[in-house]
Amino acid sequence: MNSSKKQRSTSQVLGHAVCMASLALAVQQAYAATDSATLDTVKVSADQANDALAPTQGYQVGSSKSASKTDTPLQDIPQAVSVVTRQQIEDQQARTISEALNYTPGVFTGAVGSTTRYDYIVLRGFSDHPTANEFLDGLRLFGDPDGYNTLQIDPYVVERLDVVRGPASASYGQAAPGGVVAITSKRPLQSDYHELSLTVGNHQQRSLGLDFGGAVAGRDDLSYRLVAKGSAADQQQNGASTERYVLAPSLNWKISDRTNLLLQAYLQKDPSTGYHGTLPYYGTVVPHNGKTISTSFNEGSSGDGMSRDQQYFGYQLEHRINDALTFRQQYRLQLSKTDLSQYSDVGWVSDSSDLLNRTYARSSERSTAHIIDNNLEARFSALGLRHTVLAGLDYQTSRNKGDNSYTYTGTTINPFNTVYDDSSHPLSYKYFDRKRDQTGVYLQDQMALDNWKLTAGLRHDQAKVSETNTGTGVSNSWDGGKTTGRLGLVYQAANGLSPYLSYSEGFDPSQAYATDTNGNVLKPMQSKQSEVGIRYQPSSDIQLSAAIYDLRQSNVAQYNATTFKYDPIGKVRSRGVELEANAKLTKQLSLLAGYTYTDMEVTEGSNQGKTPYLAPAHKATAWLDYAFDRGINLGGGIRHTGWMWADSANTLTIPGVTLYDLRLRLQLGQFSPSLKGSTLQINANNLANKTYVASCYSSYACYYGEKRNISATVSYKW
Repeated sequence: MNSSKKQRSTSQVLGHAVCMASLALAVQQAYAATDSATLDTVKVSADQANDALAPTQGYQVGSSKSASKTDTPLQDIPQAVSVVTRQQIEDQQARTISEALNYTPGVFTGAVGSTTRYDYIVLRGFSDHPTANEFLDGLRLFGDPDGYNTLQIDPYVVERLDVVRGPASASYGQAAPGGVVAITSKRPLQSDYHELSLTVGNHQQRSLGLDFGGAVAGRDDLSYRLVAKGSAADQQQNGASTERYVLAPSLNWKISDRTNLLLQAYLQKDPSTGYHGTLPYYGTVVPHNGKTISTSFNEGSSGDGMSRDQQYFGYQLEHRINDALTFRQQYRLQLSKTDLSQYSDVGWVSDSSDLLNRTYARSSERSTAHIIDNNLEARFSALGLRHTVLAGLDYQTSRNKGDNSYTYTGTTINPFNTVYDDSSHPLSYKYFDRKRDQTGVYLQDQMALDNWKLTAGLRHDQAKVSETNTGTGVSNSWDGGKTTGRLGLVYQAANGLSPYLSYSEGFDPSQAYATDTNGNVLKPMQSKQSEVGIRYQPSSDIQLSAAIYDLRQSNVAQYNATTFKYDPIGKVRSRGVELEANAKLTKQLSLLAGYTYTDMEVTEGSNQGKTPYLAPAHKATAWLDYAFDRGINLGGGIRHTGWMWADSANTLTIPGVTLYDLRLRLQLGQFSPSLKGSTLQINANNLANKTYVASCYSSYACYYGEKRNISATVSYKW
């Protein structure tokens, strides 16, 4: 990529950022003198606003538990943290966790384009397998990095998403280097709450959701939450569809003034998880023999698809021993199973041919996982310092058993004159048994002296990962220990500025039993990061932040969605800048804006000096929401992703893309008293119906982005 193209891309990004900033300022000035809009007022106490487990209100929160496992004000955290609230999820009608992060700095959500089977979340340029960086209610979501058995949480059950960027092993043990996405479930409510919602849209979208909560039989000590949803939709690819049913009950028992027990369950059945295929670079990004493949083309066959069943059952116990000591224990049993049958493209038969080669994969997998975390939190003063000390012990184990087959069949298909071929395919099954175990001991001290806040953490993990071919008895395994740490310092100035600096380490042995394309067992990945940043919060309505980081990872391997193996890279360095604004500019106008600059480079390995794929250098987003009179809300956003490399060798590029989203919400009770509590919301993503390629892994594995998606949601709350 020549320098002039880089300069043009940078200029385009800056141009978009300037336009959005100008628009925000113009709208703010236009309505600064207007205070006639009346909104339903929700009273939130100061304690609730700073409680990371309380229901969120609007787009802003005051604290987070995800960076340190303690409820800590955002201003005290020496690390970049972004929070997506329930309101933002609803306003933008996110259908997946990935989609809910479209407007979050440091995150690339286009790794698999329009497909929705898994949540691929790229943080600070590092693309890991689904759930490698996802935690639910403080505990890891287990998925198999070398298989298909990976969970996906529906956003309808989610209260908030905390994105903590950078290595987090000092808190969680094995974790992806780019950071973690901490999912917080909706929790039981003490006051009565009821919601019914119905959504319809293009591509035969339809869903029905209910969300009920309140005290049980009027008792003060028991409260519940019942969240349920059924949904289905066709996808833009011919013959592909999704179907899902979710039930998430929870019960909170306040045993005493000092003891609380939360019981949780989550049951999800996905009879169809939809399309998850790829297409070649030549024919999508650029024409192939003068022809371009349609975005509706499906290279699979009529019998293709994957079903998934997943459940978890768990509890959260908290006992306040005294005013200084609190004990907490969390446990979850996770069960999941998947069955898959799928054809996939592996490139053109030849440069002159209009036929695509296809492989065939088949798999049946069953998984069980247990996760438990115990910790003791102590708050006290000593030697002139205020301390919040956390000491903990956790244990995680998972097992995924099954069989799979990946066969290069020689089957072909013509994307320009399609005749689907369901011919027989000889299969050679591999029977496997994969296990992962981790025991971690951690200690953390958050110290405060006047305006200075120091966080120091240390953790040691013993981990073992293994894979056994139950047909041949051959095993691959890794067993070892790793100590990781973190150190961060924050200074809180009286004017609302909070500069910080930090150092953190990470490791991830989850792929250490897997093999690369040469059959070599992968080594555990290790990472370290230095970060300098600043937050500015002159009032509770304005939250601004900036971060600069240097993140380095060794023993890096990237999953190849085409070969179902890993491509070893070596050592990778990621440097970047992240800017974020979350502000209520006036009584009526709210702004979410972010900019990300990512500079990635392979510093050691076969592609030394190259940039990994899925790492666009520039990303800029902005979302504005304005509340008019009579219960009318208009929101809209712009998402720009700069060009990126389409392959590891850096020979092919994907052009940048700018997308526009729009949302209109009407409080129907403003028009008729009989409709009080009813809301109509219309969303349009990719409003201009832009055709674009969202990502590529190689010259024969690219993903089209989603075309225009329009939905209408009617909800009733009482």
